[in-house]
Amino acid sequence: MSYLGYPRLHFSGGFLADPSTINNTPNNYSNDNPDTNQLELYWNPNGTGIFDLQECTVTKVVYAPGKETTDPSVDPIIGQSVKAVYSKAAPKLVDLDPDQQNVSEIWGLSLQVGGTSANPQSIKNFVRGDYVEGSFNAIWGQALNGPRSSASGSGVYQSQLKNLAWDINSAPISPYLSALNTSSSEQLSVNFVVNSHNNSPVQYAFTTETFKALAGSPYNIPADIIAKLEPMSQYFQNLDSTTGVPKNRGFVPTESYVNQQFLVLLGQQDANTYGSKIRQGTIQPYDPGNIATKFPFGLVTGTIGPQQEQAPAPIYYTPSRTMAPLPNGMCYFAPFNAYDVDGQSVVTLNLGNALNTNAPGYDVATDALGDLSLVYFNQGTPAVIELSNAVTFAKLPNNMDQVLKNSAGIIDLSVDNTLLPKDISLSEANQAVLSMPLGLIGELNGTKTILLAENIFGYNLRADQFVYRMNPGTPSSASQPQGETANVNFYLTCFGKPAAGVELTTYKLDQTSAISYTTGTLGTSGTAGIKNLSIPTEALALNSYTNESATITTDAMGMAQLALACTDPGDPRASQNVDGQVYFIRYGFVDTTIQSSYTQDVNDLVSVQVYGKAKIPAKPTWDNCIRFFLPQYAKLYPIMGRFELNNYASVVENSAAIKVVLSKPMADALRMPVIRDMSILRTNAVIDWINNGTPKE
Repeated sequence: MSYLGYPRLHFSGGFLADPSTINNTPNNYSNDNPDTNQLELYWNPNGTGIFDLQECTVTKVVYAPGKETTDPSVDPIIGQSVKAVYSKAAPKLVDLDPDQQNVSEIWGLSLQVGGTSANPQSIKNFVRGDYVEGSFNAIWGQALNGPRSSASGSGVYQSQLKNLAWDINSAPISPYLSALNTSSSEQLSVNFVVNSHNNSPVQYAFTTETFKALAGSPYNIPADIIAKLEPMSQYFQNLDSTTGVPKNRGFVPTESYVNQQFLVLLGQQDANTYGSKIRQGTIQPYDPGNIATKFPFGLVTGTIGPQQEQAPAPIYYTPSRTMAPLPNGMCYFAPFNAYDVDGQSVVTLNLGNALNTNAPGYDVATDALGDLSLVYFNQGTPAVIELSNAVTFAKLPNNMDQVLKNSAGIIDLSVDNTLLPKDISLSEANQAVLSMPLGLIGELNGTKTILLAENIFGYNLRADQFVYRMNPGTPSSASQPQGETANVNFYLTCFGKPAAGVELTTYKLDQTSAISYTTGTLGTSGTAGIKNLSIPTEALALNSYTNESATITTDAMGMAQLALACTDPGDPRASQNVDGQVYFIRYGFVDTTIQSSYTQDVNDLVSVQVYGKAKIPAKPTWDNCIRFFLPQYAKLYPIMGRFELNNYASVVENSAAIKVVLSKPMADALRMPVIRDMSILRTNAVIDWINNGTPKE
């Protein structure tokens, strides 16, 4: 039971991702650059941290193989909203660390399908649940002709919806919601693909040339006002990758951040009087590249289905089969299930994050990929993946762009007898689909080519959870999982069934490999100042060993567990004032024959943040403790700026509100800091300090 099963629902629409980017580099954490004009702003310095869904609606429901509808007269859930519901705070997008931004998580999301809304055709039927926070995976450069940014990227969020609330009895009744409630009333599986995120903001130039223009007609900005804007000529977005010095000084991104700086530099009255004309005189031509979405929005398609409730079912992964890309560099990983339905094999194939597009969006690169066919590789001795033994058993439709948009790229396919060679019977082909490697065939430059292929042994290996936060000296528990220990669950299937007794290897990346990995990702590439990662290595232990690797073996359910334990890493990034350390754990097969044949997503590795066991005094004061880390958040997180965390008097004045947001559960959208990078020890120190009357000395 999963989003690949039945009954399932598909939706599409847009999303908002509005992270602050001042915390995108460890360089900005340093106490040596407290001023705005010394910080690297990147592309969205005044971001709110909000993640939200925008105008998403149900496009299709699939009740069973061959039984589906897109007609609201058949099922009134069609056309209904799929939205984030909240009253006080929107969900948040959270990066693990400035040195690992390739595992962005969604926290504080409650998702609702259906229910009354502004849509005059809305229905009362709904299901609502809390999204279990988790990171995206399988991120890749999908668009062949998109801008050179993450706008061309695509990635997958998969998790569970828990704490479900239902209305399935109000007329008109949705057959889909009724069937879903019957099959999975306690929790649901949700999978959605995000792409086309526009992170190219409008720029404003505060340079000698624009200052001169502002002084003249038609703007006529007074000289004393222009003089107050002079500090903005020193702002910059990035360091030059070659020289390491600021480039393009005076170019400031986003109207929101410019307006905020007007308030700081000009004051409210002058900002109101002159702000509009200053923006008109400094705005730069806007060209986001070959992308249609607005800043900072993107596109999303998703699927919701039943979720297996028996333990130890994974949360972020569906045990399934998968087809992996080949060295030709086209297409990406495609999960699928194959199963028998009354003697006929049905393949539920997820291509939602697998096919290249021409530009960001759903325009499948048909000219580049050619006609697409599903094949199995007829296995003999030795077993091989080649065109010579590929047996075509299904053709994909020509309108894959519509399949991506309306069905989240998920399609049910069965064996087409007319495509089989004369010497292969229908029953033989049906059996082969269940027991032999499958692949996707296309045409590159007019030549038939294997685009995707399942592992020759039928293996599919993946960690369930990719992101861990650990606090040395803090006992782990069900209510506080981010303590000093954690367990990583790995799942292995063989042609879709649990694979028992297989030895897996797990190992930590050394410092050089860790830096090489994270600087090469879509999320963290371009980040300056990354150094001193993954040291000291002994601060993170694998299965009680402080050495670099540990071997684990899958059980009867195909699961293997790796125990993590941490000790104080000290302060390895002290020169940058970044708390704790980031470690990366890779995994694979002990058997070198299997490993050499297995293609793994380079981003399928476990990221672990181990916080420093800070020297917290028994009785924290502002001077002996709090002032050393709390003011940092005033600089790095604009959304917290109203508290003036770098000012003792302001912190005391706002101490009750600060305590409230620090005391919220980690999953609460109101929890501060937004990025959730204040360790438990530091958080408790602030709360204790407030409880003790906020002493200064």
